[in-house]
Amino acid sequence: MVIQVNSNVARVTVALDPRDVDLLDRLSVLEGSNRSAVLRSLLAEVRPMLSQTVDAFERAQALRGELDRAAAEAFISDLQAVQGNVEAAGDQYLGAIAKLEGLAASDPRRSNHGGHTPTPPPSPSPEDDA
Repeated sequence: MVIQVNSNVARVTVALDPRDVDLLDRLSVLEGSNRSAVLRSLLAEVRPMLSQTVDAFERAQALRGELDRAAAEAFISDLQAVQGNVEAAGDQYLGAIAKLEGLAASDPRRSNHGGHTPTPPPSPSPEDDA
Protein backbone atom coordinates (compact mmCIF):
# COMPACT_ATOMS: atom_id res chain seq x y z
CA MET A 1 0.00 0.00 0.00
CA VAL A 2 1.40 3.40 -0.95
CA ILE A 3 0.58 6.37 1.29
CA GLN A 4 0.86 9.79 -0.25
CA VAL A 5 3.24 12.10 1.62
CA ASN A 6 1.60 15.44 2.39
CA SER A 7 2.20 18.46 4.63
CA ASN A 8 1.01 16.50 7.68
CA VAL A 9 4.00 14.18 7.57
CA ALA A 10 7.06 14.90 9.73
CA ARG A 11 10.49 13.60 8.87
CA VAL A 12 12.25 11.88 11.81
CA THR A 13 15.46 9.96 12.26
CA VAL A 14 14.97 6.51 13.76
CA ALA A 15 17.59 3.94 14.76
CA LEU A 16 16.44 0.40 13.95
CA ASP A 17 17.75 -3.10 14.38
CA PRO A 18 19.38 -4.22 11.08
CA ARG A 19 16.97 -7.18 10.91
CA ASP A 20 14.02 -4.78 10.98
CA VAL A 21 15.57 -2.66 8.23
CA ASP A 22 15.92 -5.81 6.12
CA LEU A 23 12.25 -6.69 6.72
CA LEU A 24 11.17 -3.15 5.82
CA ASP A 25 13.23 -3.25 2.63
CA ARG A 26 11.77 -6.63 1.62
CA LEU A 27 8.20 -5.50 2.38
CA SER A 28 8.69 -2.21 0.55
CA VAL A 29 9.83 -4.12 -2.57
CA LEU A 30 6.77 -6.39 -2.36
CA GLU A 31 4.44 -3.38 -1.95
CA GLY A 32 6.25 -1.26 -4.51
CA SER A 33 6.88 1.53 -1.97
CA ASN A 34 9.67 2.67 0.32
CA ARG A 35 10.62 2.19 3.97
CA SER A 36 8.89 5.37 5.12
CA ALA A 37 5.62 4.39 3.46
CA VAL A 38 5.76 0.91 5.00
CA LEU A 39 6.45 2.35 8.47
CA ARG A 40 3.62 4.93 8.11
CA SER A 41 1.28 2.12 7.10
CA LEU A 42 2.28 -0.05 10.05
CA LEU A 43 1.93 2.86 12.48
CA ALA A 44 -1.48 3.73 11.04
CA GLU A 45 -2.59 0.16 11.77
CA VAL A 46 -1.47 0.28 15.43
CA ARG A 47 -2.34 3.96 16.05
CA PRO A 48 -5.69 3.29 17.81
CA MET A 49 -4.12 0.80 20.21
CA LEU A 50 -1.02 2.97 20.67
CA SER A 51 -3.21 5.99 21.38
CA GLN A 52 -5.22 4.07 23.99
CA THR A 53 -2.02 2.82 25.59
CA VAL A 54 -0.53 6.32 25.81
CA ASP A 55 -3.82 7.70 27.20
CA ALA A 56 -3.88 4.95 29.84
CA PHE A 57 -0.27 5.65 30.86
CA GLU A 58 -0.99 9.39 31.10
CA ARG A 59 -4.07 8.75 33.28
CA ALA A 60 -2.08 6.37 35.47
CA GLN A 61 0.67 8.93 35.86
CA ALA A 62 -1.86 11.65 36.81
CA LEU A 63 -3.50 9.31 39.33
CA ARG A 64 -0.08 8.49 40.77
CA GLY A 65 0.55 12.21 41.26
CA GLU A 66 -2.82 12.60 43.00
CA LEU A 67 -2.05 9.59 45.20
CA ASP A 68 1.35 11.00 46.14
CA ARG A 69 -0.22 14.37 47.04
CA ALA A 70 -2.98 12.70 49.08
CA ALA A 71 -0.44 10.56 50.94
CA ALA A 72 1.70 13.61 51.72
CA GLU A 73 -1.32 15.54 52.98
CA ALA A 74 -2.42 12.58 55.12
CA PHE A 75 1.07 12.28 56.59
CA ILE A 76 1.13 16.00 57.41
CA SER A 77 -2.31 15.84 59.04
CA ASP A 78 -1.18 12.81 61.08
CA LEU A 79 1.85 14.74 62.28
CA GLN A 80 -0.29 17.75 63.13
CA ALA A 81 -2.64 15.50 65.11
CA VAL A 82 0.16 14.28 67.41
CA GLN A 83 2.10 17.54 67.54
CA GLY A 84 0.49 18.64 70.81
CA ASN A 85 1.27 15.32 72.51
CA VAL A 86 4.88 15.44 71.33
CA GLU A 87 5.30 19.01 72.58
CA ALA A 88 3.71 18.12 75.96
CA ALA A 89 6.03 15.11 76.33
CA GLY A 90 8.99 17.33 75.48
CA ASP A 91 7.91 19.86 78.11
CA GLN A 92 7.56 17.07 80.71
CA TYR A 93 11.02 15.80 79.83
CA LEU A 94 12.55 19.26 80.18
CA GLY A 95 10.73 19.76 83.47
CA ALA A 96 12.02 16.45 84.84
CA ILE A 97 15.58 17.30 83.78
CA ALA A 98 15.28 20.72 85.45
CA LYS A 99 14.08 19.08 88.70
CA LEU A 100 16.97 16.62 88.63
CA GLU A 101 19.46 19.40 87.99
CA GLY A 102 17.92 21.40 90.85
CA LEU A 103 18.18 18.43 93.21
CA ALA A 104 21.78 17.82 92.20
CA ALA A 105 22.67 21.46 92.76
CA SER A 106 21.01 21.50 96.22
CA ASP A 107 22.95 18.45 97.52
CA PRO A 108 25.87 19.80 99.57
CA ARG A 109 27.81 16.55 99.35
CA ARG A 110 30.34 16.11 96.61
CA SER A 111 29.46 13.32 94.25
CA ASN A 112 31.61 10.62 92.77
CA HIS A 113 29.26 9.33 90.07
CA GLY A 114 26.30 8.98 92.37
CA GLY A 115 28.18 7.83 95.46
CA HIS A 116 29.15 9.80 98.53
CA THR A 117 32.79 10.77 98.78
CA PRO A 118 33.94 9.86 102.28
CA THR A 119 35.45 12.57 104.43
CA PRO A 120 39.22 12.08 104.59
CA PRO A 121 40.62 11.18 108.04
CA PRO A 122 42.06 14.07 110.01
CA SER A 123 45.72 14.78 109.56
CA PRO A 124 47.87 13.67 112.50
CA SER A 125 48.62 16.54 114.81
CA PRO A 126 52.02 17.05 116.39
CA GLU A 127 50.48 16.24 119.75
CA ASP A 128 49.66 12.70 118.55
CA ASP A 129 53.40 11.97 118.02
CA ALA A 130 54.27 12.72 121.62
